Amino acid sequence: MRAFFYAPFIMAAYEALSLLLPLRVNFLVKLLLFVPLLVGAGKNHIFGWLGGGMFFAPDLPRWGMIAGSLLYNLLVVAFVLTVMKDLTWLLYKLLPVHRLFPRLAVNMPRKFPAAAASAFVLALAVVSTVWGTWEAVRVPDVKYHDVELPGLSAEFEGKKVAMLVDLHASALNRRPLFEAIVARTMAEKPDLIVMPGDFVDGPVSRRGADLEPLSRLSAPLGVFASSGNHEYYSGYHAWKEQLQKFGLTWLENEHRVLSLGTGRLIIAGVPDQQGGRMGYTAPDLKKALSGAPAGAPVILLAHRPEAARENAKGGVALQLSGHTHGGMMPGLDLIVARANKGFVKGWYDVDGMKLFNSPGTSLWNGFPLRIFDPAEITVLVLHRPKA
Repeated sequence: MRAFFYAPFIMAAYEALSLLLPLRVNFLVKLLLFVPLLVGAGKNHIFGWLGGGMFFAPDLPRWGMIAGSLLYNLLVVAFVLTVMKDLTWLLYKLLPVHRLFPRLAVNMPRKFPAAAASAFVLALAVVSTVWGTWEAVRVPDVKYHDVELPGLSAEFEGKKVAMLVDLHASALNRRPLFEAIVARTMAEKPDLIVMPGDFVDGPVSRRGADLEPLSRLSAPLGVFASSGNHEYYSGYHAWKEQLQKFGLTWLENEHRVLSLGTGRLIIAGVPDQQGGRMGYTAPDLKKALSGAPAGAPVILLAHRPEAARENAKGGVALQLSGHTHGGMMPGLDLIVARANKGFVKGWYDVDGMKLFNSPGTSLWNGFPLRIFDPAEITVLVLHRPKA
């Protein structure tokens, strides 16, 4: 936890030396440019002082959340780009480009253009940050995905499953966002709606009204949910009860059998691993599927993708997960994948089981950034395997 608070100041110091110092501007301008980086580095401290409560769920005006996020995001994006710049400088110094590729190097300066490179990186960081932050807070688009499920009966052919995950209601993600998400979801007329966790950042007393639009979700086959790790930080039992009042069927190591004519489809859910770590119910797939009819395909709601291989061995046909937020930006997605058993975004074939790891419908307020990683309201269209 200390690293989360203090590493940003190390990043800011590095950027001051490697990004701002080489610029061909006077020292006062460099100092003024350093101020937003320094404020961004202290964002979590500032939010804690002003917003109170949990560091990841401060209670501040939305404009303040966006302003602080812009500065923090700039710090991170500038750090990544500065590292890339410095690696380029290192290659420039170590590789004899002018000797190895004389024709290619005709117009290349023999000395690395540090000032121009820093100016370019700074400008690119600002543009990328503004765009990426906007992408993180806007209403997501609907995206369709076709999926073939072995054993799917003819009655379920073409049925639409809407998936909403990682909503993260907070001072940043407020009621108008969820009203728009619900409206767009219902406009698709889904047959089934699933929500595998991370609904909130904050207690029911502060965020309950923001998520009330979820009560308008409905589908012929039902609306099902399971927990994410952030529910346990925000008052698990209170949120479970509140979300059930909104009409969501909560699956905690449980399943339901969906029937259409003679066709059967099983929807199951397991709690997030954080529950077991904090003394709540731990995920137990065997218990979740106990008594389920044989032969019917199983769709599993599991907030994190990391147990996919174990779930595949347990007879799951399709696992629906989130948690990773798609990696948020190039480079960082590799780190996020490594922390989640190699899974970060999109489709995976895991020992015969299909895993869809959603990029998320919204995003945690602690790092709201999406660069080449748009959020989505997912609509899965079920199909029988082609002969």
